[in-house]
Amino acid sequence: MTEKLEPDLDFKRRIIGLDARDLSFCYQCGTCSAVCPISTEDNPFPRKEMIWVQWGLKERALANPSIWMCHQCGECSAYCPRDAKPASVMAALRDYSITHYAVPRFFGAALSEPKYLPLLFALPVAILLAILAGIGNLGALPEGRIVFAKLFPDFYVEALFDISVGLAILGALAGGARYWSAMLHGAANGAGDTNFAVAFAHVITDILKHGKFKRCNEDSPGTRPTYQSHLYKTHLAVFYGFLGLVVTTTSVGIGIHFFDYLTPWPLWHPVKILGNVSGTTLVIGLAVFLWHRIGVQARAGKSTYTDWLFLIVLLLAVASGFACELLRLGGLAALAYPTYFAHLTLVFFLLVYFPYSKFGHVVYRTAAMLYTQSALEARRLVASASNIAK
Repeated sequence: MTEKLEPDLDFKRRIIGLDARDLSFCYQCGTCSAVCPISTEDNPFPRKEMIWVQWGLKERALANPSIWMCHQCGECSAYCPRDAKPASVMAALRDYSITHYAVPRFFGAALSEPKYLPLLFALPVAILLAILAGIGNLGALPEGRIVFAKLFPDFYVEALFDISVGLAILGALAGGARYWSAMLHGAANGAGDTNFAVAFAHVITDILKHGKFKRCNEDSPGTRPTYQSHLYKTHLAVFYGFLGLVVTTTSVGIGIHFFDYLTPWPLWHPVKILGNVSGTTLVIGLAVFLWHRIGVQARAGKSTYTDWLFLIVLLLAVASGFACELLRLGGLAALAYPTYFAHLTLVFFLLVYFPYSKFGHVVYRTAAMLYTQSALEARRLVASASNIAK
């Protein structure tokens, strides 16, 4: 049966607009798939993705785990004989994919367009101001010892973030479900009847170890510079720095609610130490990412708007957290409380919009890795059953 192809030329133009270059440069030599350290025989990439975008096959390109299995090592672009920048095409597809599968779609579009940025920040600012007005703290700063809970009582902050993050998680699950459904209907090597617990354990272990990032570094086919050799260690620093801050925040919440251990906690407290070390690690990782993008973006591939937005907002969120701590210790209430307001706004932005920003990698890359691993486990079961039958 002949398959009917329906090219989407607007999709092709959008991908090119995300720094994917003139796609006519690619003549399908296959070098990119051959040099990729994590491309496999049963699912080689990015060669097929290049031609799918050339032909405007939007649904086929997006309903594909390969775009998220790519970890942007840059080997394909370094060895491409035509300088077609396949790594940039894969990055553009990931960027577009987040917008495409977003639920609700408006937020996916809003996070990808600079014109919506004032509106996205206006929402948390308006909510926080409404809380201040409701509890009578809008007109004047709290007096006496600086305690941020005097400005925003813990109950209101936690209620706001619990509700908002809960809605964001629902959006993330809905977007991930749409992507999973697309993979089931669009990929040749689908997930089969297998033990998802085994596949999930393998994926989580790989994520915690950053196994694929490490393979990208260690299994290079040659010595050509990719300008991405920093990715493994830098991403590891950002990942564990952020994870450490999540553990810190969770621990503080447990201390307040279950042990009546109110903030601020002393600097020598283990949880406080964990937070400061994690924040410092995160700042260093983000600084390396930003420095790299500024210094070698022409050779490594230009960063998109969503790349810059995520890195800058995350860096400002951590930096404002440190500023709050220093200003509190210095007794500068006139600066400390406004800085805390800004910090809450930035944290709100990161957590509530996470399924629609660069943070969406958490959802879509995990889904792609789980899908790919479950398909691999299914094939292993079939091969094992076949060998037993023989």
